[in-house]
Amino acid sequence: MKNILVPIGITPEVSKTLQYAIDMAEHFGSALYVVDAYPSAIPTTSIMNVKGIIKENTLNRIKDVIQQVDRKGFDIQYVAQNGDLLSAVCALDRKIHLDMIVVAPQNNDISDDVFLGKVAGSLIKQTEIPVMVAPIEGDFKSPKRLLWAFKKGQVQNPKTLRPLKLLKDKFDTIINGLLVKTPGHKPGDLELDDAIAALVPEPTITANATTYQGVLEHFQSNQPDMLAVIKREQGFFEKLWKTSIVYKHEFYCSIPLLVLKPRSRYR
Repeated sequence: MKNILVPIGITPEVSKTLQYAIDMAEHFGSALYVVDAYPSAIPTTSIMNVKGIIKENTLNRIKDVIQQVDRKGFDIQYVAQNGDLLSAVCALDRKIHLDMIVVAPQNNDISDDVFLGKVAGSLIKQTEIPVMVAPIEGDFKSPKRLLWAFKKGQVQNPKTLRPLKLLKDKFDTIINGLLVKTPGHKPGDLELDDAIAALVPEPTITANATTYQGVLEHFQSNQPDMLAVIKREQGFFEKLWKTSIVYKHEFYCSIPLLVLKPRSRYR
């Protein structure tokens, strides 16, 4: 895992998310990046140097976040880009190729209605980069048991599963596969290709209305400390993230959530 990114956005607890990313990167020897964006549209009535002031304020905010964490010797690279945050992330990905984005949920308070806010939701929905949703109050811990829920036994590109293989190889993580038969499934969906069989040769097979319902049914029996899903076209999670906000009545996860992505290009 060469490059890990933490986007700043508007999350008030972003320093905790950055610390989580640092603790994870320490195991893989990854390079760490922090990115934020500032508005590109400046009113014509504004003072001439307002864009420079905004950029400087954005850089200062990034530096302040970095000062709040234990860097553990990491030389954290930071970028403040003109425009929106999503464009800044995509631009950085094209330049250096990002292996993981670490984001926080909206908050960990069960009484709040929102699980993922606009920043996390848009990065999951509109990028091809794997995303780790790290609990705000949680420290990174080596995952011992990971529950991986999917509804087809094939992946278009085996490299989609690279983050799972890295976790398994680095931490001896036990990966429990949950193959969820949803309405409209085809018999061939239950056949495992070589890439999936190498990770979970004998997944549990369950029938549920959605992948998420399958996760809820089998969560307690597996007792995972990390959950993984694949964001596929027309899948449950693709439909879930049609908008950039995910509400807790639609999906909620109190442990780290790894969202795997099919990428058009890999390195």
